[in-house]
Amino acid sequence: PILGDIDNINAINRDMIVEFHTNHYFGDNMVVVATGNVNHDEIVDMAEEKFGKVRKDCPGERRNTEKPVYTPALLMVRDDEMVNSNVGVFYDAPDWKHKDYYAFLLLQRIFGSYSIEENAEHLNDVAKQYNALHGMIGDLPDVTKHECIYSPYSDTAIFGHYFFGNEVFTRQMNYCGMAVNTIYGHYMNEVEVFRARNRLYHELMNIQTVSDVLQSIGPQILYLNRRVHRSEIAQ
Repeated sequence: PILGDIDNINAINRDMIVEFHTNHYFGDNMVVVATGNVNHDEIVDMAEEKFGKVRKDCPGERRNTEKPVYTPALLMVRDDEMVNSNVGVFYDAPDWKHKDYYAFLLLQRIFGSYSIEENAEHLNDVAKQYNALHGMIGDLPDVTKHECIYSPYSDTAIFGHYFFGNEVFTRQMNYCGMAVNTIYGHYMNEVEVFRARNRLYHELMNIQTVSDVLQSIGPQILYLNRRVHRSEIAQ
């Protein structure tokens, strides 16, 4: 859902790339992050040297400024080059600044992810996977992958499910993406909440490499204008 229609890639030309770069790569859209034992003054001097000539704001007219209105819809696209079905069920969701942002991070981990080589019947009874969605997908033997996706932006977000499997189960995958949301809306087991919370804690503790730290700080500065420490997130 993030990359859009793959067929549009063939229509991209040089002028479109130059226009995109001009309208999006400016000072207010960029964040310079340095972590570890660094000298702040040296970082400032390097940023001034490398990015000093970058415009502060967008020089042209910003497009697509209207906030999208989500309407219920079912869209099926036939592609004879694909062997299996790719199914997405997505909803409007809280943006970065919304009070429910962290709740949706937890909800994403409650749904979790599914992979047939890790969660299928040959390893364990699907009813014992400790996840309601796993139990539903496990009854569809040719559904090989599921991933819960939460992609927040500055003023909007999408939340939902991606499925990959045999075309025979296309409608069942659609059903799974909608039904479990309703089930959790009426009943939520404390075990699933604690498991998802522990998963989030472990992910926060595993943010150790330089690239992981930089990638966690950058969006926080860009969207929230401040650093959010993982101890604050864990609370």
